[in-house]
Amino acid sequence: MKNIGVIVDNEFNSDIRVRKEIEILKNKGHKIHVLCFAFDDKQYPNEDDINVVRISIKRSIKNLLFFLLNRFPFYDLLWKKHIKKFILNNQIEVLHVHDLYMSKSAYQAVNSVKRDIPIILDLHENFPYAVQLYNWTKGFLRNTISKPKAWLKKERKYLSYSDKLILLSESFKQDLMNRYDFLKNENLIVFPNVIDLRKFEQFEIDPAIQKNDKITLMYFGGIAERRGIFETIQVFKEALKQNQNLELLLIGPVDKADKKRFTDEINASSVKDSITYIPWIPLSDLVSYMHISDIFLSPLQKNEQHESGVANKLYQYMFGAKPILVSNCKPQKELIENCNSGLSYSNNKEYLNCILTLANDEKLRLEMGANGRKQLYERYDNSTYENILLNLYK
Repeated sequence: MKNIGVIVDNEFNSDIRVRKEIEILKNKGHKIHVLCFAFDDKQYPNEDDINVVRISIKRSIKNLLFFLLNRFPFYDLLWKKHIKKFILNNQIEVLHVHDLYMSKSAYQAVNSVKRDIPIILDLHENFPYAVQLYNWTKGFLRNTISKPKAWLKKERKYLSYSDKLILLSESFKQDLMNRYDFLKNENLIVFPNVIDLRKFEQFEIDPAIQKNDKITLMYFGGIAERRGIFETIQVFKEALKQNQNLELLLIGPVDKADKKRFTDEINASSVKDSITYIPWIPLSDLVSYMHISDIFLSPLQKNEQHESGVANKLYQYMFGAKPILVSNCKPQKELIENCNSGLSYSNNKEYLNCILTLANDEKLRLEMGANGRKQLYERYDNSTYENILLNLYK
């Protein structure tokens, strides 16, 4: 068993992917140490059987340092210093580093302690493209300072700092291998955002969360322009014009830059009585809201970032046993088509037609929902991927 150091530049507590991987490693007997942030003197709960080391910093300072990363190396230097200390204090044998931009500081820290410590780099997204979609990089001045496109050139070097890679999808893996000949198949694994089925099975349906007499379209996750929310609202308006008895249920936090537009859109007179917005729910309540819904939505805008893997919510939706309506981002489109668990669309006209098709065909909804649940258990059980992850540490 090994002393594994997990490096993540957030608060760790609510990072579902990181926590899931840690649980797998911990259950196998590995000793887990986590290096992460503590923002604004916030107090955090103790973690069972995990040694959590936190870097105290104001969130605004962290954001500023990250914003300036392509101009000044202060963010890298901050992490190098703390990772070095973290390695020495905890006798770290393997570093599991999350996100592309963290690999350089981890590599430099390992070199500075002069130890043979392998670095496993876990890519949560296609960062060089994702960063260009973030609101904090948009606009002439912000874009000029943050230089998001620089990551397209830096990706090769930052990938080379790692010994092994964890990726979200097979298509993303093949894309990287086609671009970078130094990447070897045996050093890359695919670990998709599958869910812990046993955990979801323990969640109970809350009888207080009641279904109304409308066909409910549900979206769960971060709410932002890049996630297709505004197209969804527009298409929903068109569906209502056709006298469809529909409700749109939106659950999740709104990106700061999109809050005003989102508030204006859902309060428009034509839809405000047919849209329900809930800013946050505990994960345990998700099964209850899926239970009262009829169609699940994943309307991500098609781009290089969303082509890198399947969002966690798709597997959560499959557990909910209702049909899933997705945009034509390749990984999620392939998942839904392979499982015959929903429909996909390429434009708003097709989006509307898919909503109308599912809303008016209960038999099809039941069939597709059952297919998704069945395929989730047969093909995407988390235990299948546990061994793939654990093999990295042999």
